[in-house]
Amino acid sequence: MPPIPRPTGSGFEPYVWAATITDVAARHRLSPAHILRFDANLPSFAARLPISPRRALASRGEYPEGGYLELRKAAAAYAGCTPEEIVVDAGADGLIGLVARTFLGPGRRAVTERRTYPLYAIASRLEGAEVEAVPRELDALAAAASSAAVLWLCNPGNPGGELFAVDEIAELARSLTATLVCVDEAYYEYGGETAAPVALELDNLVCVRTLSKAFGLAGLRVGYGVAAPRIAAELSARRLPAPIPTSSAALATAALRRPEIESEVRATRAERERVRAALIAAGFDAPPTHTNFVVVRTPQAAATAGQLERRGLVVRAYPDSLRITVRSPADDDLLLAELGVDAPTTAIRSATLLGPGVRVSLVIDGSGRATSATGDEARDRRIEDQASNEGIDLELVAEEGLSDERVEAALAEARTRAHEGNRSALDSGRERFND
Repeated sequence: MPPIPRPTGSGFEPYVWAATITDVAARHRLSPAHILRFDANLPSFAARLPISPRRALASRGEYPEGGYLELRKAAAAYAGCTPEEIVVDAGADGLIGLVARTFLGPGRRAVTERRTYPLYAIASRLEGAEVEAVPRELDALAAAASSAAVLWLCNPGNPGGELFAVDEIAELARSLTATLVCVDEAYYEYGGETAAPVALELDNLVCVRTLSKAFGLAGLRVGYGVAAPRIAAELSARRLPAPIPTSSAALATAALRRPEIESEVRATRAERERVRAALIAAGFDAPPTHTNFVVVRTPQAAATAGQLERRGLVVRAYPDSLRITVRSPADDDLLLAELGVDAPTTAIRSATLLGPGVRVSLVIDGSGRATSATGDEARDRRIEDQASNEGIDLELVAEEGLSDERVEAALAEARTRAHEGNRSALDSGRERFND
């Protein structure tokens, strides 16, 4: 008889990843370079490295320092607390799993919002706990969690983008003294509200944060939690040894010590409101959000998402709504045009050019966040360095083997169109659909 895995909580289903760019491109016979992801809730442009790759990899032959003291010091300075009030793990996901491991098990119960990030339920059920989902209403959450071991909150919410006020979360936590309230603040920088100061005062509140969103460092897999010292110590004691690689810890520490996210957050908020205003003007139901995405309520969500995907524009569909990540103005204008929406003008000079085997998305008025993926390392380094030095935000993707002439021509054309104004950038995108 083969070994039998231990039971999970009822209803357990594993996490399902979205289709890859390669999968989407193959499905619709498109170039992978022409796929634009509006479904991942990540910045359009990856962050600049806060230290050199050489420095980040200097300790690659050694195990990480298991206490991550320097990382905790940097996170504490950013969050406004002490290192003893910080716990770190491999991304917010690692911290969610750590909270579940510490406070849940067979015979215990967790409460989630009825539609939210699925990992809360997955992590709970992996520990053998039962999960109850209730509407995102304070009274309903309080009633359901009165006998629960853990209450999971996402604030601002995902996928709805709603925001509970800090006072509301504080009152909720104080009313649930026997329940651990875990607040996922992945989108904190975009919403501007945090329960972290309250978490320092209570023994049943943890705020989880990540460097994946506003910091643009999703690939590092670094997250941190803010909690009272007793809770932080309990979580750290149950954490797996050294879950964050030395290189990721070094980069995250440097990024938190000198956060360069203000311009990205400000631009994302402004672009979010521009896109939302355009959708509303066109007759769409687009409620306010406090994140880096907009929401469109529609019973035709699945059909609309399929239509967009056939054009290489990937959004997240739910039964009654679409969640659309805010990208650059020119990228967003491509999606708005496909929805039949006239995009409002913007002072941001941006362009998106899609030519045979290549895409260039750039913002002239950026902060030097640049990535180039052409398969030629020397060429990519040269393109990235030039964009960074000029303060241009850039994402350049090309099929491997594309000539220098084709790549440089596409980049030059995109820069020209961006200088000409946003309408030219929109026209360049439309050319892609007429290929």
